[in-house]
Amino acid sequence: MLATAVIFARESLEASLIVAIIFSYLKQTQASRNLYGQVWMGILIALTVDGILGMVIWFTIHAYTGTSLQTVLEAITYVFAAILLTAMSFWMKNHSPHLKHDLQENIEKSLNDSKGWTLGLLAGVTVGREGLETTIFILAISFQTTSGAIIWGALLGLGTGLYASYVIYHLGRKLPLKSFFNVFGTLLLIFASALLADGVEDFQTLHWLPGGHWILWNTGHILSESSVLGDILHTFIGYAQSPTGLQMAVYVGFLLLTIPRYLTVSGKIPVKS
Repeated sequence: MLATAVIFARESLEASLIVAIIFSYLKQTQASRNLYGQVWMGILIALTVDGILGMVIWFTIHAYTGTSLQTVLEAITYVFAAILLTAMSFWMKNHSPHLKHDLQENIEKSLNDSKGWTLGLLAGVTVGREGLETTIFILAISFQTTSGAIIWGALLGLGTGLYASYVIYHLGRKLPLKSFFNVFGTLLLIFASALLADGVEDFQTLHWLPGGHWILWNTGHILSESSVLGDILHTFIGYAQSPTGLQMAVYVGFLLLTIPRYLTVSGKIPVKS
């Protein structure tokens, strides 16, 4: 639930901020009311497509529960989600300072379309991308938790993200956005490292990677992964009661390579000519 909440908060915050920028710009330029409807249409279509795609993937994968194919699909999903989380975090860190500037340029180009379909497509693609990312991340989480925990986490994260977007939109520079995104980005990178370690574990179970029998320690008698606390720590930060050497090397190596780099990256605001 905690991991799901963080994912939904992060994704809903980015999507809602982008939508707020679009509507704010339309209001400033006194654009036709018809354009507002086209934007909403694009958003609704994108969310519908994401929802259908998510259900198809969900039922397809879970149709093979208990088989080796499910393990293969899990491992691939873990690794893909970890790569996507990492790329998304760095992209947002690099582009967030001039996201509004770039978005407004795209809106100006879209306004040349009198019917507003280009603007609706811009909003739909933007929101659809966030929804697709969320679908993949939640799919990876679903292998380790219950549907009830996912639903509660999604509601909590969605509410947090939308409220944070509202506050940011109205208070603007008064909020420490850099610190806010640094915290969220770091949490997502830790979560990505946990997914990557889970992927390594599955590949070792399939004997696609070596070292499956090289267990570093076993802390199951102290904190079992099946316990409530153990399950939370496993899902969110990658706690493993009996990790292999390769799992630990991938987990620690990923964090050492990404987090210091992420915290020192700073996007540059483009200078207008």
